[in-house]
Amino acid sequence: MHIGRYAIRGLLGRGGMGAVYKAAMPVTGRIVALKVLDPAEIMEDIMGAAVLKEMFFKEATTMASISHVNVAGILDVGRGDDVTPPHFAMEYYCGNLGALMGETYEVEQPSRRLGVEASLHIAREMLAGLDRLHFEGIIHRDVKPFNVMLAEDEGGPGRVKLIDFGLSKLRGEQSQGHKGMVVGSPYYTAPEQEADPEAADARSDVFSVGVTLFRMLTGQLPDERADRQSICAIHADLDCTWDAFFDRALASEPDDRFQDCQSMIDAMDRLEAAWIERKDATCVMLDEPERHARDWVPRAEPIKVGLHAARAAFDLDVLWRPKEYGAGEFRKRGDGTVFDSATGLVWEQDGARYPLTWDRACAYVARFNRHAHGGRTDWRLPTVDELTTLFTGNTEPGEFCLESAFDPRKSRLWSADTKAFTAAWYADAEMGFVWWQDRTCRFFVRAVSGGM
Repeated sequence: MHIGRYAIRGLLGRGGMGAVYKAAMPVTGRIVALKVLDPAEIMEDIMGAAVLKEMFFKEATTMASISHVNVAGILDVGRGDDVTPPHFAMEYYCGNLGALMGETYEVEQPSRRLGVEASLHIAREMLAGLDRLHFEGIIHRDVKPFNVMLAEDEGGPGRVKLIDFGLSKLRGEQSQGHKGMVVGSPYYTAPEQEADPEAADARSDVFSVGVTLFRMLTGQLPDERADRQSICAIHADLDCTWDAFFDRALASEPDDRFQDCQSMIDAMDRLEAAWIERKDATCVMLDEPERHARDWVPRAEPIKVGLHAARAAFDLDVLWRPKEYGAGEFRKRGDGTVFDSATGLVWEQDGARYPLTWDRACAYVARFNRHAHGGRTDWRLPTVDELTTLFTGNTEPGEFCLESAFDPRKSRLWSADTKAFTAAWYADAEMGFVWWQDRTCRFFVRAVSGGM
């Protein structure tokens, strides 16, 4: 299937205005996200085809007018014709904050917590991108985790890229939406924007970042100020000085909030400096997790398993974390390998220098066997079961005293298990969860061999 010059490789998402596809550019084959105007019938009835088309191209124009490291770039625009619908191509990123947090369509359900440093890094980059938009008089109005893409990086949470400007508003502009139309996403939208989308300003976007940061740190959505628990009661590694920060970031009245992105960044910098000082003097004692019996042997044969059966197949909880963990008795051997006496597995110590696609990860392992790395020729991509033996079990953020035989920056690791012909499962050893991604995405590789 083609749309204009683009070969469609799969559907990434669909909304009221249209769909976003994973697509390949002509000649180069570069993977992009192709947004196509294909509105739902009810949207076209309410707003009219001409208005929707104008909004669609306004989004493309808005994104293309901004050049900033934290704003996704527009690569191409097609106006469409009798055969091809209007479309525009954007930079494509595999990761997004919603998936990292484990947020679902039931947004009120608990999500995974991120570490303090990772949470502040992501919030800081969100604010930096929004500050660039605000400088141009553009209000995003739909800041939420699934609109925060995470670019591939050599470690850490990755570079933030803001997307989805379909609901954005220029300074002084009156939106062309239907009267009473909701603009923004429930739980993340500022009160004044819920009451009147035209009242949204930079402080409305700041409020949404505050909600997102609170959720990254606690795994919860913030309650109203009068009912909100002190953050030090929710997060053992944060003291109560964070309460004043969130009281301001999440104030119901815009005048009581941080008045711009930079003032919120400055406040976060002060909190982080105090937190680092406290962290360096603290060693958090965490409860011992449930572990497998000593005779447990992780599955070595790869399997193909779909989304609905995967949690049971991998024995994971509702946040896709292992219900039981390995014993983790790792010993460096001095030949570039690490031996786990609990499972009999031998692991590559360093891992791939750069993140790779799944197919290139398989080629990387094959090269290990050709060169007999560590004197072995039975290297393979690990299964999910084997990868979860690398988890400490103390997967809550704030593990200040954790020591590892492996490079913690290379935490997202491909498994040999596949979800479909085009997708495979991976493990995030920093956050301690399992998820899937398109095989063209790039994660690190840590080869394994042996076993009992």
